[in-house]
Amino acid sequence: MSAYFVCHNRITDAQKMGEYLRSVMPSLNAHGAEVLVVDESCTVMEGDTPLPRTIVIRFASRADAERWYNSPEYSAIRPLRLEATEGFAVLVNGFGA
Repeated sequence: MSAYFVCHNRITDAQKMGEYLRSVMPSLNAHGAEVLVVDESCTVMEGDTPLPRTIVIRFASRADAERWYNSPEYSAIRPLRLEATEGFAVLVNGFGA
């Protein structure tokens, strides 16, 4: 079953985010991930959030997503994203009827 890494955030340091973006795609590609959504100005339909940015990345499985997140390649660059943004990220399973 697919798993999805979902981030809701705001960029606070464009320079660090640029550095992160130059490095993140090779790590995602190495783990078979597919970036489905990068929206810099999402529309909140219900509730309230000050976070304008949404990213959704699909992995073949939760185990694949966890391997990517904990991989040496991503562990080396993750601090750039954390320093460049404010927000949160979740890992969720896809729906299987």
